[in-house]
Amino acid sequence: MGCLLFRGGTMMALEPVSMDFSSDILAALDQAFSISVTDSNGVIVYVNDAFCELVRYPKEGLVGKGYDWLDSGYHSERFLQGILEKIRSGFPWVGNMRIKAKDGSFYWMHTKIVPQLGMDGKPEKYICISEDITKQKQVEENLIITSKSLSSIASALNESSIIVITDTQGKITYANDNFCEASKYSKDELVGIDQSLLNSGFHPQSFFNKIWDQIGQGGVWKGEILKKAKDETFYWIYATIIPFMSADGKIKSYVEIGHDITTKKKTEEMLVRAEKLSVIGELAAGVAHEIRNPLTSLRGFARLLKEDETASREMYLSIIIDEIERINHIVNDFMVLAKPYVVEFKEKKLVPILKHAISLLESECNLKNVRIDLAYGKGLDAVSVLGDEHQLKQVFINLIKNGIEAMPKGGDLRVSLSADGGNVFVDIKDNGLGMSEEMLNRIGEPFYSTKEQGTGLGLMVSFTIVQNHKGNIEVSSEVGKGTNFRVELPRLEE
Repeated sequence: MGCLLFRGGTMMALEPVSMDFSSDILAALDQAFSISVTDSNGVIVYVNDAFCELVRYPKEGLVGKGYDWLDSGYHSERFLQGILEKIRSGFPWVGNMRIKAKDGSFYWMHTKIVPQLGMDGKPEKYICISEDITKQKQVEENLIITSKSLSSIASALNESSIIVITDTQGKITYANDNFCEASKYSKDELVGIDQSLLNSGFHPQSFFNKIWDQIGQGGVWKGEILKKAKDETFYWIYATIIPFMSADGKIKSYVEIGHDITTKKKTEEMLVRAEKLSVIGELAAGVAHEIRNPLTSLRGFARLLKEDETASREMYLSIIIDEIERINHIVNDFMVLAKPYVVEFKEKKLVPILKHAISLLESECNLKNVRIDLAYGKGLDAVSVLGDEHQLKQVFINLIKNGIEAMPKGGDLRVSLSADGGNVFVDIKDNGLGMSEEMLNRIGEPFYSTKEQGTGLGLMVSFTIVQNHKGNIEVSSEVGKGTNFRVELPRLEE
């Protein structure tokens, strides 16, 4: 049996060689590739099993035919003509082709067509050795699509966003047109300059330290930043800062993608200002209403004092002093809500605060036949919170006083302390009149009270204080059975 030799890309016949050696080579080729052979006119004279499997045709359906039926319509006539011209000239052709199988499906083959030359130097046969690369082409096409999509996304981002890139030291290496427009600086002025140039002075250094800590560890930071432009104007940016890594896993740069939210921030400020004005108006109207009642009493008793010189003067003076004191309480509560004073939170044990609050109300309990009890479990006498003792005492006095006043015929009031995980709970429960669902929904509103002489400010102050202590107040009640106020505060770890 003869052997084939490739010389200069041309296949030539050699002298016969060992049958076993030749058979081994052909068997290996037959297993590894799809092989087809045509005569000089392009008529198929041989196909192996792999080729038949690829094109979905049996051998008898292929031998004696040309390749026209395999045309997928993908390649141009010029492309196909170029292949024919090359192999007819005695040169091999190597490339990728899309072929159509019998079932109408398409596949890609990496193909090498080698002319086998006769003694006259002209091609007698064409040997086509092919490898199925359909999956590889699909991956390549997907990569091209992905690349185009990413390019489109990048272009859209560049058009719609404020983008700046800095090195690991914060020096600007790139700024897009939108960044230049927002900052009022040109690209030449920005590149190589530290981004702190745009610092507005609004944020403390700790704000920027936290950003650097997060992105320096490979994390992504998102948030609002107020920046100062070249013309001294200020603008707000909602920014996303992303670290970019090099091949060795180290950060090589930071990309900040931002959107101008200046208009949004101004709108929010206007809404907050309008809301504050509305609340102030509501508070002012309520305070005026509440103060008008004792002022009417003061005016009336002042006239009586002017006209009456009898022993009733002492009684009138006493009433006047009580009404003045009432006005003072209303104004004090209003001031706490309007402008809370600055306090320094310290570690405080809750049990002594509760005991002191209860002791201040013991005389009132005795007068109204109310029995008050303080209960807490073992070890809870040392439980502490971070807070202001005077404010916390004010909360507990307000809530205990409410419980006492909810029991006009006397009753039992229980103050209990418990803890669960990182929180501590103070429950103040009475067995008084209770509240309806409608009343419960309005608890904490300014100037709403279930008491005849109440202003509602005491509870509102209590809610505000507890919120400032990062806590919460929950109220549960049932008409005729009583009310429970639960104060939840973060527990200080011992």
